[in-house]
This record gives sequence, C-alpha cells and structure tokens, in this order.
Amino acid sequence: MTEEDRETTQVLICGCGPTGALLAGYLCRMGISSIVLEKEASIVTDPRGIVLDDDGIRFLQGLGLYKHIFAEIGPCIDRVRFIGGEHQDLGREPIFSIDIGTSEGNTGHPGMIAHKQPTLEKYLRRVVEFSELSQIRTRCTLTSIHEDKDWVYVTYVDSTGVERQVKSRFLAAADGKTGFTRKNYLEPKGIRLEWAEQAKYDETWVALNWKIHLPTPETHPSFPLWALGYSPQQVYELFFPSGFRLLCNPRRSAVCGRFGPPEDRLWRFEFVVSPGEDEMEMAQLDKIREVVFPYFTHPGKRYDLNIDVKFPEDCIEILRSRPFRFYARSCNKWALGRVILCGDAAHVFPPFGGQGIASGFRDAISLAWRLAIACRSDVDYDQLFMGWYLERKQQLERSLASTVRNGDMVTSSNRLLISIRDWALWTLQLIPSWKHWLELGPRAEAPVSYKYVMGMPFIPEKRGGVYFPQTYCASLSETNRIYFTDDVIFDQNQGTKLFRVVVLLNRLDELAHAVSDLQAVGGISQDVHLDGSAFFVPKGSLPDSAVDGAIPAGFGDRLFRSATAEEFAQSELCIDRPFPRGYNELLMWQASKGMRYVILRPDRFVFAMCQSRLELEQAIKRLVEIF
Repeated sequence: MTEEDRETTQVLICGCGPTGALLAGYLCRMGISSIVLEKEASIVTDPRGIVLDDDGIRFLQGLGLYKHIFAEIGPCIDRVRFIGGEHQDLGREPIFSIDIGTSEGNTGHPGMIAHKQPTLEKYLRRVVEFSELSQIRTRCTLTSIHEDKDWVYVTYVDSTGVERQVKSRFLAAADGKTGFTRKNYLEPKGIRLEWAEQAKYDETWVALNWKIHLPTPETHPSFPLWALGYSPQQVYELFFPSGFRLLCNPRRSAVCGRFGPPEDRLWRFEFVVSPGEDEMEMAQLDKIREVVFPYFTHPGKRYDLNIDVKFPEDCIEILRSRPFRFYARSCNKWALGRVILCGDAAHVFPPFGGQGIASGFRDAISLAWRLAIACRSDVDYDQLFMGWYLERKQQLERSLASTVRNGDMVTSSNRLLISIRDWALWTLQLIPSWKHWLELGPRAEAPVSYKYVMGMPFIPEKRGGVYFPQTYCASLSETNRIYFTDDVIFDQNQGTKLFRVVVLLNRLDELAHAVSDLQAVGGISQDVHLDGSAFFVPKGSLPDSAVDGAIPAGFGDRLFRSATAEEFAQSELCIDRPFPRGYNELLMWQASKGMRYVILRPDRFVFAMCQSRLELEQAIKRLVEIF
C-alpha cells in the first residue's frame, strides 16, 4: 500500500463505547481530528452499565447533552439502600441508605442516574457525527499496529472486508478489557493488567435485565390485588420499588434496581455465583426462578390475605441473563510511546460503586486536552501521558476505595462482623449529623486533590490539582437567566483555547481592577483564554437596585452572580430532576480559599489559584514552561 492510500488523522480511537465516544466528542470541541473504529455494526442494544455518577453527568453536560440526560438517558436515583438479613424482602427497612437525590456534591447535580446505556451512547455518537472533525466507522477489525518516532500505523478490515491503513499522531484504545490493542500490541511490550492494590476481588455474578409489563384486570383477572383496589401501576411500584438496593444477604449477595427512563420499566438484578455452582447453569431460567423470583413473591399477610402474592411471571420479559466475572484490576502503565489505554482497556471495576463508565469518562476528559497539546506542539508526550495516568491512578484508588467499602458491606458472610456492623450503623444514625454524613456516601469526602508527582501539570504550591466545583449562576445582562458555571467558563463560542481563567470577585467594585490584571498578562500564552474570562460575584454582595451602570461596556455577557437553589428550581435546567437539596451557592469561593483567579484545566481540575497580578503572571509563565 502506498503512502497516498494511507489515511491520516491526528488521533485514532479504537472502540466507540462510552469512553471512546466521549473522548472523540471532547477532541472535536478542542479542534482535534479523529477517526473512531468500532467492531460492532451498531450500538449494542443490551444495557450493560446502568449507573453514572455526578461527575459523569457533568462531563455529558460539557458536550452539550444536558437536556437529554434526565429526560431520555435516565432518571436520578433517589436512594441506594443497603438491606441486611437473610430474606427476600425488597421492602425491608435498610440498615442504612445513601441519599443520592441531593445536589450536595461538587457538581450541582444529583449523585447518580440510572441510565439506559444504548441511549447514552446514541447521544454521545451524535456529538461526534455532527462534527466535521471526526468520523465513526463501524464493523471494523484491527489487524496490526506499529509505530515510529512520529506516527502510529494501524491496519484494519473495514465493513466491506477491505483491508485499509490509517496513520495518526496517537492511538487511544478504548476497546475494552479484551481489546486488540492491549492484548496483541502492548502486553508483548510489558503492559500488564494487575490486581488493584486495595482489593483482589474476583467473583462471578449473574446479571439479569428485565423489561416489566404491567398486569391488568383484563390480562390477569385472578391476580388477588385487584380486589383490594390496587391499580396496575401501583402493583408495579410494590414489586419493583424505586431506588437501588444492595442486598447484604450472607447466603447470597445481590444488587437490584430500576434503570433507564421510567416508561421503559427496566429492572436489573445481579446475584453472586457461590463456590461449587456452575455459572452457566445459574443463568438458566429454572435457577432464576429459584434464586430471584422469591424476591417478587409477597407474603399474603402483608395484604391480609391467606395466600402469597406472586408477580405474574409472564409479565417479566428477560432481556439478558448471563454470567460475568467481576474483579478490580489496573494496568501497570496506561501509555507506552504513542499508544494509550483508557476505560476498561486500562482498568476494570467490580459493580458495587457504579464507577465503571464514570471512570472511563474521567480518563477521556483528562486525556483529551493532553492529546490536543501533544498534537499541536513538540511537547514531551511520554511525560505528558505518564502525568495523565499517574493522576488518574490516584483518583482510581479513591473510587476503588468507595467500591470496596460497598462490596465489603454487600458480600460479608461473617455473622459476628455483620452483627457489629449493624449495631455500629444503628448507633451512628441516632446522631443527626453522623446520619447525614452516612447518607452522603462518597460525597462526604473532600473533592479530589492530587498528590503532586513530577510531570503532573499543575502548580502544587498554588493549590493546583484540586477538582474545582460547579455551581449555578445568573447572567447580569439577560434578565437573570440561570446557567451552570461550567457552561459559561468553557463556553464553546470562546474558541478552542484549552485553559480558562475564572475570576471570583467578592464585590462588584473589584471588577475594574480584575480586568486590568487580565489585560496586563494577555499574550503570555496562546493556550490560556483571557479575553473571554468569566467573572463571578456573590448574589448577596449585590445591591437591591439594578447594577447595569456598574458593568463596563463589553462585559455584559461575561459577568455573572451566584444563583440560589430556588432560582435554579424555577429554571428550565431543573426540568425532570429533583430540587437541588443541599446545594451551596458559594462553593466556588470556598474552594478558592480567598484567591481571586483560578486557572482551570479542561478536565475541571485547577492548574493554579492566584490572588494578585504578579501571581497570575507567574502561573501563566509556568504553564508555558510545562507545555
């Protein structure tokens, strides 16, 4: 094949699952071209991952997908309930629960949604397909990879069976834990998928996806609850309650809950395969009837009946019933030369924390801007990508710790330890502040703050490496229209410069001085966007009268005030999602600890926080030195 026959792109992405598609989407936003090769002919219709945390919601929002999230991709989970004891009662009082429905975290979003993965992927792909910078090619199979000092060369077979070649500056592999890139190219070079240090969890579970059809008096006239006045929807609510449940049954652990849009009535049930059981046999219908169906049989005494009440089996459509092996592993390196691993190709999680897709999203958004820099300059990409995966491994360990805690809770079989656990949880919940701490779950921890290692792109002495919060704000020039702060900080109309400066004023009369500071440091770096910097002021500091006269000409679309939870709830942004309980409108000011200027990376981590013009100038010069 001649050089003319070989296609060229800046980044080649292998795999168009959630991680690969999100990566391609953010590369498009940054002006970087890509080709995405996917082995499947179309989006897989069987939902696999079903939970996405608030970071994941934030990153979807960053691609302009917010209006689709709660309305079409999946609703907020209200609570995650930990149910103890040896029984099959989904309505049993939990030993404790996590209040997922609040907006008390770092993103302005509820803690989790229960999404329908095919719909999630549809909208991610739509972002890529609508861009002129990227192409998705389906039914493509990789056959070889090699690289030199300047390029990666890939051979693949396309959907028509024709062998093709493409060269790219970098190859990002998001092709899963059994993908070609790691197994066939990087493992022979020393890349290994190793046990995660905190947990050597390795178990097989059976995962079920059900679609529930409503029984009716016409279809099931003998169903006993009709005579008690229950409607079909009420019956559904009784047997398939809202929220998510982790069933801490020492005999057999299980996890279950609704997912996807409510009108789809989708239900996930997962249970562990015990030692000595055959995993394929346990996925068969007769075993499902034995293990799972008792959870959907209610004792008659609950309804003052002398017979048990079983949900009609013919109203349960089985979409999936298959075993999966769950374990916690991470590669020793996630990048080698010009080839990078992300998502499940780099690390895999057990199911207890809902961190699989979210971790892949974190990989993608933090990798995208580094790829943009590497494609635009002669930066030392080995150090650049090593800094990337060292940061990500720190955050991965934190996510894994939360997953391990949940897993220990669910899978414990030591009855003494279970008794101590239940007693301790009961005692803690007697104290309101401690109960609230428990209900926050992982969001009770401080925002992620990276421990600096050489090569990480932030300034530790200027409070860099901290995950910066998102709140709500109101424009001072658009009749108090409500926005998410990310949407004005990373406004796509402001071009493709990667780093943004957030200006946090305490009072409106500080604006002129801040503008002067920004003008003084302009021109130092082509990667820091200063002209379109967003200025924020606390609502409580503003006078009751109009402030139009205090806004310099040309700053009307760049000046915002903090917005309250009540204002957000009345805006179109709160449609299909709960009232933002626990929201803190001053979170950005608290996170900045009195600093006026925050240089933000595209992955929403702080590069540096500065108070004065001199500090801002020094930080921008340091950024230029790094990149």
